[in-house]
Amino acid sequence: MPDSYGGFGGIAQYNRDLLDALAGLSVVDSIVSVTRNPADTGYVVPAKLTEILQSGSPVLYSLRAIREALRFHPTLILCGHFNLLPVAVMIKRITGAPIILEAYGIEAWRQDSTVRLSTVNNVDWVISISRFTREQLIGWSGIDPNKIKVIPNAVHLSQYNSSSKPTYLIKRYGLEGKRVLLTIGRLPGNERYKGHDRVINLLNRLSREMPDLLYLIVGDGTDRPRLEELVRRTGNEERVVFAGRIPESEKVDHYNVSDAFAMPSLSEGFGFVFLEAAACGLPVLGGNKDGSRDALLDGAIGVLVDPENSEELFDGLLKILKAGRHVPDGLEAFSFNRFSTQVQETVIELNRLRNMTQASAATALL
Repeated sequence: MPDSYGGFGGIAQYNRDLLDALAGLSVVDSIVSVTRNPADTGYVVPAKLTEILQSGSPVLYSLRAIREALRFHPTLILCGHFNLLPVAVMIKRITGAPIILEAYGIEAWRQDSTVRLSTVNNVDWVISISRFTREQLIGWSGIDPNKIKVIPNAVHLSQYNSSSKPTYLIKRYGLEGKRVLLTIGRLPGNERYKGHDRVINLLNRLSREMPDLLYLIVGDGTDRPRLEELVRRTGNEERVVFAGRIPESEKVDHYNVSDAFAMPSLSEGFGFVFLEAAACGLPVLGGNKDGSRDALLDGAIGVLVDPENSEELFDGLLKILKAGRHVPDGLEAFSFNRFSTQVQETVIELNRLRNMTQASAATALL
């Protein structure tokens, strides 16, 4: 589990919830997680969880995971990323423990190599973040669809609120009298899919309808220089603010300083930020071609558009920018209690299948 209590973003949040849910099960005695980052002081690590810090190269991480598996002899292997699957398979061969694989986003959507295809055949169960990721995985992996369970992100509603715009952020970004459109997400140069550029290309047209419009981009990465150049080329320097990466403690305030949230992505595994924004009362917009459909309940709690259709995107952005703030019905579908129940059901089913396999083997030996 490379990123959890010391990580940032939707995947780390999902891992934290998954570990919390597993720790809450009576059938789980202890959990050992090899992680790259020490736990943030803002999170409570479950008493059943032992985190072992291993930074450095993937080789060092893999060797440490194997060493700890030999020491603890796990009865269940939770593989938190596709790139770690070869290590999980090696641990399975050593210990005989079944593998649960997390399938989150783009890394689960394509085969990439024969090594990946051969290792995925050793997976006993898959937890998929969305229907979209499940569909993509089924398309190339050959995994029995009945062994891929969709368990979407949980949103802890008590951690979010809809309040007045924080003064310190208005001053920091110069937002006085502005109507703020927000996007929160990483800006990796090798994954330009979240739709920042599509929004930027529509700002001149949107500003004719809303002269007070400002686009606040939260997040950082190697794609930022390209986006900054696009802002300059389209003449939107006064309409775009790049906030960079922000502390987790400021995230709710950034939602509350904004008026609407948009991420017209083409390749989102799920989009936890949609739930966060909606829980803070922001009207939200996402793409209809990826896991955003699951996060927005097929349009029940937000606007879904074709991100590649500029007219549809323009109309959708106008709609959310003109809508009032309110927390939509339907977020209960993503409660942590429901998430925990789904995790419990998965563990119980995997144990049942494992016991059936062991009984069959014993019968064959007799």
